[in-house]
Parts: sequence; structure tokens; C-alpha cells
Amino acid sequence: MTNTITCLFYQVSEPLKTLALSNGISPKRGRKPKIPDWEIAAAFIVCYLTYTPVLKFLQMNVDSSIRSWHVFRKSRIKRVYKLLRLYLILNTVKRSIILLLLGLTKRLIVDGTILPVANVNRARTHRIRRFSGKDFWVKRKRRLYSPHYRKLIEFEELHYGVLVIFLCDEDGIIYDIWFTSGSKHEVRALRERKEKSLWTNWLLDSFEVLGDKGYRGMDEVKVTDRKELKRARQIVESLIGGTKGFGYSRWRKGITLLAYLYGFALGFSYLRKVNRMLAA
Repeated sequence: MTNTITCLFYQVSEPLKTLALSNGISPKRGRKPKIPDWEIAAAFIVCYLTYTPVLKFLQMNVDSSIRSWHVFRKSRIKRVYKLLRLYLILNTVKRSIILLLLGLTKRLIVDGTILPVANVNRARTHRIRRFSGKDFWVKRKRRLYSPHYRKLIEFEELHYGVLVIFLCDEDGIIYDIWFTSGSKHEVRALRERKEKSLWTNWLLDSFEVLGDKGYRGMDEVKVTDRKELKRARQIVESLIGGTKGFGYSRWRKGITLLAYLYGFALGFSYLRKVNRMLAA
């Protein structure tokens, strides 16, 4: 099993190496790093498939003397994030071209979820160094069926975290993912993302985007009823579960969280492709 994981790790790192060297992402001067950027990027992807922390995975499969500063240094993690983002965009463009040549069309689904940053009780009594401020406090209303009262009970949940939003197609392939403060509404977050990101703007203009009733008022998103989104919601729920279940560890900066999210997006998309191939 360990040999299979190691082979998968180096198989994923090869296209990342080519991408990093061809685009000048990795530095060419100075002392040779203990571990190259493309291997760290590959570890972020494979760690979702193995549910192993990034540092522990690299120590087990690459070099046991690797320490946290070799991986999570700010300048290093910025290059890893750029590499993962560029790899995701290139894979999406390739997929779009193949679908266009085959005469197939895919609709995108937009949704978001709250990713807790810290325990609510701890956030009330301590200053959270990762993210601090009232913008990360959010209340969400939920409805659950109560067997005792035999009706839907509405209540509020309090969270301290960030809002993670993703764009995926009906096959579960993630096209874009980002995060913002937890108290921000999803429509406002999507509009701000469209203004700042050319990639997100192109996706919203090129594809038909489906969303739930929370996205009413946005022209780029088609609000559909629950019946039409019933099959798609299964993929969305698995995405939300994967986002919250991923092992986010050793991060203090937002750029590190972005690297984790892009690693999750690539790993989740890779797993969906393998499952479709096996099912066929």
C-alpha cells in the first residue's frame, strides 16, 4: 500500500514539475531547497486521498528530516499556492476543450459552506491569531424534523470561521474554490470574486451556473427548484463533507488555507474521475 501511494505521489508531481519549471514559479538561484515546490504541491493533493497530514506524509514518503519550516514558510507556500491554482486552471481548460470537441455541455453549480476556524467557546475567550474580528462570527438558521414535536424545528447555529465557496460541474469536478469572511453573504462574496478574478468571471460568463434560492438577485446564477437540483445536491453535499473533513493542520495564514483548498479541489476531482472510469 505504501509503494502504491508513493508511486501515485511521484506520478502527480511530474506534471507539476513541468509546469513549475516552464512558468518560472520555482526559484533558480540560491541554495537548493530540501524539497522542491512541486513535491510539496503534490503532497497537498495526495494528502486528501490518504487523509494524512502534509508534513507527516512528506516525512514518511520523501525525507524523515523534513521540518515544518521547509514546507509552510510564507514565501514557499505562496509559490505552492500559485502552482496548485495554475494546475487547476489548466486542467479545467483542457476539460472544457475536450467537452467542446465532443459536443457536450456541462452546467456549473455554485454553493458555499462555513469552515470553522476555531471552537466557539475558545473564540469567545481568546483572540484567534489565524483570523480575528467580528466578520468571522456567523449565525446560520437550520430546520430539522423533531420526532417528539412531529414538525420542523427552526433554530440558529453560531460559528466562528470562514465561508468557502466553490464552482463545480455535474460530475463533481471543481472549477474554482475560494474563501472569505464567514459573516459575508454568498451573493456578495460571489460578486466580489467576479470583480477581482478574471478566471471566475470567465466561468460565470461561459457556463450556465445553477444555485439555490440563496442566490436570488444575481443574473449570472439560475435559481432552480429542489427537484431539478436533487441529483446535483448529492455531489454538493459530498463536496461540503470533504471540505470540512480535510485535515487542515499547521496553518496560520490565509495563503496556507488556500493551498489546502486547492489541494482538496484537485484531489477530490481526481477521485471523481477515477470513480467514473471504474463505473464505466
